[in-house]
Amino acid sequence: LKEAFSSFNETSEKLEQVYHKLESRTVAMQSVLEERGEHERDIRIESMGWIVTKIVHDIRNPLGSIELITSLLRKELSEDADKKKLIDHVIHGVKNIDNILSNLLHFTRSPKPNFRIHNVAMILQKCLEVVYYTIQKNDISVVQNLDPRITISCDEILMRQVFVNMFMNSLQSMKTGGILTVEVIKADEPSCIEFLIKDTGCGIGHQHLARIFDPFYTTNEKGTGLGLTIVHNIIKVHGGSIKVLSQAGKGTQFSIRLPENPVSGMGADL
Repeated sequence: LKEAFSSFNETSEKLEQVYHKLESRTVAMQSVLEERGEHERDIRIESMGWIVTKIVHDIRNPLGSIELITSLLRKELSEDADKKKLIDHVIHGVKNIDNILSNLLHFTRSPKPNFRIHNVAMILQKCLEVVYYTIQKNDISVVQNLDPRITISCDEILMRQVFVNMFMNSLQSMKTGGILTVEVIKADEPSCIEFLIKDTGCGIGHQHLARIFDPFYTTNEKGTGLGLTIVHNIIKVHGGSIKVLSQAGKGTQFSIRLPENPVSGMGADL
C-alpha cells in the first residue's frame, strides 16, 4: 500500500509539471491566434503532440501498475472498511489522472471519430461508473431519464471522454449534496438526439460564460481548464452543437445535440 501511494504521488507530481509547461506554451500562443488565426494555433498545438504522447505513455505505464496493485489490495482488504476506503481513494485518483492524460492527448490532436452505432444509455452508464466515487463522496443524487432504445452513430471512446468531463464539471460545482440530472431525448429537429446534463451547483457567472470553452480557462481551483475545451472539439467533429444555460448560485444546464447519423468528418460551429 505504501508503494502504491508513493508511486501515485510521484506520478501526480510529474503530471502537474507537464500540465504547467503545456499551459504556459498555450498561453504564449494566444497572440499567435490573434495575429494569424485559429488554424495557425491548431498547427502549433498539434506540433507538441508527439512530446505529450511520449510523456503520457511514460506516465500511464506506472499508472497501470498502480491500478493493478490497488485492485488486488481492495480484494484482500474487503473486510477492513477503513483500509478499503483508502484504496478507493487511490483508485479514484488513478481514474482522475487517466482522464487528465486523455484530455492532454485530445487537446494536442485533432479528434478523428471512428463512427459506429452505439446504445446511448450504455455509454452514459459507463461514464457514471467512472465518476461514482465522487458522486458518493459528495453525497450527490443522480436522476436519470434514459431511453434504452435510443442509439446513435458516434465514436464511443470520444463520447465517453465528453460525458466524463461533463459529469466531473457538474460534480465539482456541487461540493456537498446536490442533484445531477442526465436526460436523453429525441430533439425537435429531424434525426437528432439531445443530451441534457443539469446540476444544482454553484453556477457560472455571466462574465465567465463566454470563455468556458477556452483552453486552460477555469474558475475551479482544482480544475485543469481543458475538460470543456475537449468537449467542444469532440462535439464539433461529430457535427453537433452545445449550449449552456447558467446562473451563479442556481446551477447549470448543458444541452448537447448530435445527429443520429453524422457524415464522417463533418463539423459544426458551436
